[in-house]
Amino acid sequence: MAQVRAITGRVTDAATSQPLPGVAVIAKGTTVGTTSGVDGSYSINVPEGSNTLVFRFIGYSTVERAIGNASSIDVALATDSEQLQEVVVTALGIERDKRTVTYATQEVEAKDLNITQNVNIKDALAGKVAGVQINGQAGSKLGQFGKIRIRGAISLTSDNDPLYIVDGVPVSDPNDVDMENVASVNVLKGPNATSLYGQRAEAGVVVITTKKGTGDISVEVTSSTMWDKVSYLPKYQNEYGGGYSQNGAFGTFDYAAGAVYDYDDDGNPLSVPYPQEWQVFNGQRYLLWDENYADESWGPKFDGQQYVPWYAWWPGSAENPNPYFGKTVAYEAQPDNIKNFYDTGVTKKNSIAFGGGNEKYNARISYTNLDQSGITPFTDLKKHFITTNFGFNATEKLRVDANIRYTTSEITGDQEDGYSNQTSGMFNSWFSRNVDTDKLRELRNLETPAGYSTSWNWWGPDYYTAYGALSTQSYEKPAFWYNPYTFLERYDQTRSNDNFTGSLSAAYSFNDNWKLTATGSRTATEYLFEEKFPSSLSSSAAADLYNPWSNAFGRYDLSESENNFSSDLRYENEFGDFDINAFVGGNIRKNDYSIFQARMTPGANTGGLIIPDLYIFPNAGITPTPQTTFRDKEVRSIYGNASIGFRDMLYVDASYRRDWSSALPNDKNGYGYPGIGTSFIFTELMDGFEALSFGKIRAGWAQVGNDVAAQRINPVYSLGSQPWGGSNLLVYSKTLLVDPNIKPALNTSFEAGFDLRFINNRIGASFTYYDETREDEIIPVSISTTTGYSDFLTNAGASSRKGIEVAIDGDVFKSDNSFNWNILVNYARNRTTVDELPEGLDAIEAPGGADDWDFVTVVHELGSNWGQLRGIGFATDESGNRIVNENGLYVTEANKYFGSVLPDFTGGILNRFSYKGLSLTAAIDFQKGGKFFSLSEQWGYYSGLLEETASINDRGNNVRDAVADGGGVHVVGVTPNGEAVDTYIEGIDYYQQFNANSIAEPFVHDASFIKLRDVNLSYDLSSLFKDGALKNNVIKGATIGVVGRNLWLMSVSDDNFHRWDPSELSQTYGENAQLPGTKSYGVNVRLTF
Repeated sequence: MAQVRAITGRVTDAATSQPLPGVAVIAKGTTVGTTSGVDGSYSINVPEGSNTLVFRFIGYSTVERAIGNASSIDVALATDSEQLQEVVVTALGIERDKRTVTYATQEVEAKDLNITQNVNIKDALAGKVAGVQINGQAGSKLGQFGKIRIRGAISLTSDNDPLYIVDGVPVSDPNDVDMENVASVNVLKGPNATSLYGQRAEAGVVVITTKKGTGDISVEVTSSTMWDKVSYLPKYQNEYGGGYSQNGAFGTFDYAAGAVYDYDDDGNPLSVPYPQEWQVFNGQRYLLWDENYADESWGPKFDGQQYVPWYAWWPGSAENPNPYFGKTVAYEAQPDNIKNFYDTGVTKKNSIAFGGGNEKYNARISYTNLDQSGITPFTDLKKHFITTNFGFNATEKLRVDANIRYTTSEITGDQEDGYSNQTSGMFNSWFSRNVDTDKLRELRNLETPAGYSTSWNWWGPDYYTAYGALSTQSYEKPAFWYNPYTFLERYDQTRSNDNFTGSLSAAYSFNDNWKLTATGSRTATEYLFEEKFPSSLSSSAAADLYNPWSNAFGRYDLSESENNFSSDLRYENEFGDFDINAFVGGNIRKNDYSIFQARMTPGANTGGLIIPDLYIFPNAGITPTPQTTFRDKEVRSIYGNASIGFRDMLYVDASYRRDWSSALPNDKNGYGYPGIGTSFIFTELMDGFEALSFGKIRAGWAQVGNDVAAQRINPVYSLGSQPWGGSNLLVYSKTLLVDPNIKPALNTSFEAGFDLRFINNRIGASFTYYDETREDEIIPVSISTTTGYSDFLTNAGASSRKGIEVAIDGDVFKSDNSFNWNILVNYARNRTTVDELPEGLDAIEAPGGADDWDFVTVVHELGSNWGQLRGIGFATDESGNRIVNENGLYVTEANKYFGSVLPDFTGGILNRFSYKGLSLTAAIDFQKGGKFFSLSEQWGYYSGLLEETASINDRGNNVRDAVADGGGVHVVGVTPNGEAVDTYIEGIDYYQQFNANSIAEPFVHDASFIKLRDVNLSYDLSSLFKDGALKNNVIKGATIGVVGRNLWLMSVSDDNFHRWDPSELSQTYGENAQLPGTKSYGVNVRLTF
């Protein structure tokens, strides 16, 4: 029997020292081989007579090592400037050599994606791909991750995310994919790259490839813990407390006099006796009448004197006594009260994966558990990922692959981030700077003697006593706001989501030239939202005054699925100097969508449950009308592509796809998208110019379009709330008139660029210019109701965008065993213009909507950039001077345009440093321009919460001081007649005018920023387990690291005084009293067995 020797070792990247999985390790001169595992390790049995190992990996130089007497051989592979045969996953999952691609493509590998154990793919891409803008959500809003824009936006009626493809399967939510399982992400940006995906690719395509099993069977365990803290809040004033007036807010409590509510004709006081237990407050300073329920901070200046706070009035109960009853505190600011309200969030993520493979099979199965407690009290997210993929050669010609993913998650707690929500909507708009939130937390179960929940925002001892006895209204209850801790702990809200995605594909190779593939896939999502508002809260609601809540519940159930069936025939061959790669195929896509919802309204003063807390609909005081929605859509497609190469340097591509959509008229439901591109690798003709390792120029032209949503042009027959007893059975009033000649909107794009590599591949540069038009936008146009309709759906709009994208990467320092520094820089500039609108219109509503008070609206203005913010602003004269009324307040101008929500340019910088086993990665992203609106600032001015409302004026006095005493706000402008104005007005009048007159302009800011998003410092301990003090045969690799996310908002525009993070705005137009962002710190450990 021939003798064999077992050789083991590890393969790493020479530049980063990181392990390289999937490297082919072959005993030279034999057919014996293996591949490296996820930790870069390998094991091979070398037959007798073979003395050399060959290490091969795409994009790296092939290395041969003599075996000699060694039993262990470690190899560091360097990238290959000559080979450059990097494979990228392109449209429809087709793998191509990157050098042959005729359009811009940018791939991000796992090591750069998951720098800080991200839980979502969108944030992971920030700053790493030219032309990709991330509009994230605040980290405190669990399970929500915002959106991605690729090359800005172009559609006049939608601002959709790109199409996400995971291992060839379209998915609606990419965050159902475990980041631990992502191997790479390739972003396809324009029609030149996406046209083969058809109508859904108008916003671009993000192709996600998951990890596959390679090498010997191995086990990988990963564990990380992150701690989240509030990263930013508005700047609050800390000079004045709650109330409506600075003077006369305090009085001395006179227990004997009682609550005096009026006087008789003889001038004698009319009063109601105070509760007996309040004798303890006799002679103490306290807030009078309206100053208690005031949820503004225009009250008295902080003086440090003792007074009776809101919580000291209630003795509590025997079971829950109040330790602060009868005590006074100093009247002073609580500078960190809102920051202290939020918890330290903790995110724990643990994963285990089993995998392996060789030239005949590969398999991988993984499980990840994500457990996240939010910074908002009583909120959490629990999520589980199960991912499996396997493939095998059933015969020499037949290959079968299967992928299955299942994700389930549940979010509990209140996630509301709109105006007047009971957390950020209160803190940033209606609050008092003297409220101690630690006391709110401690006393969240404190009740009045009548059993009502207590709150910082109550009617005060005089209203409580006098009108509590004399009125039928609810003066014994909270006025506007609950104690937020009480509200959050008791209001039961649950959002559960289950997603299944699976695919099965087979590929049969007839010979070396022809291959037939067939794939079936399904993705299905079940989402359920349930809420229960308990009687313990509703009984404390002043429904007849300002705080209407009822004992109620509701349910929202969404089911959606997509099935795809596709097949294609592929051909590749070489004919002398020419090579050809081509395929033709077809696809059938079926989408099903259904909603059931039945919801009582918790925030109402009617209805409620008959039997408290019995959450069944027959128990509803007013039974809600269930609503159901069903939609189906089917699209059938054929497509083809051919790529012809000449001498490995000149390539010409041509593609075509045609879709037939059930959402369009039966006789006009087909539409097609052609594309053509070329690339020329000119360095193949250059000899002796060593500085330029690789050079390619490319250009292409393509089209892609979009149809309409299901049922958009078809009538929907609805049932009324009492279909069998009323007259509303199967009645449909058609208000939309559809143009019989309607056709899909069509994008046409030209793209050109170049890709260069220098100095043995150490420096690379990529440049792309694109020019894209969109015509025949489908827009509903308002028409006279005398026609019997209200809108006419037709093709009536056009837009265009132009831009450039630049990506530069380089090895600043490069060595095999010493210090390495690699840097990647992205930059992209885009401008989208509204070119045509329906006849007679100079503006239409745009995607993005308006804030809750309609202070600003996102609109498209003819001839201007996409997505303008429009609202009421300052009226100015021809010289730009603000026009001021006689009272010193500003004259306004309606429908003023403040600028586009899209940035002028975006970019990012990714640095990777390594020294032996130590590595440091840092990601910075930035953008210049764009506009956003802050509703929190609008109301924060009105309520006196923000720093500006208690600032020092140019006379050295507080703006809240009387003008006669040197206070007030300095106003300069001109009268409507052009006369100069230079005056001071009272601070409260100045700051409340903006809300009173709906002036949005001061709260529209430049969205520029520079941000340190991700940092990872890690150390590879593998050598200790292999050859060092911890040597063993169990642990093959180990890495430990510390990470940080959103650590430093390095710079924002000067007018963004409150330092909102423009990359984390909750809405297209800006923020709507949104939840705060988070900064995170953590540790992670990775072990391979």
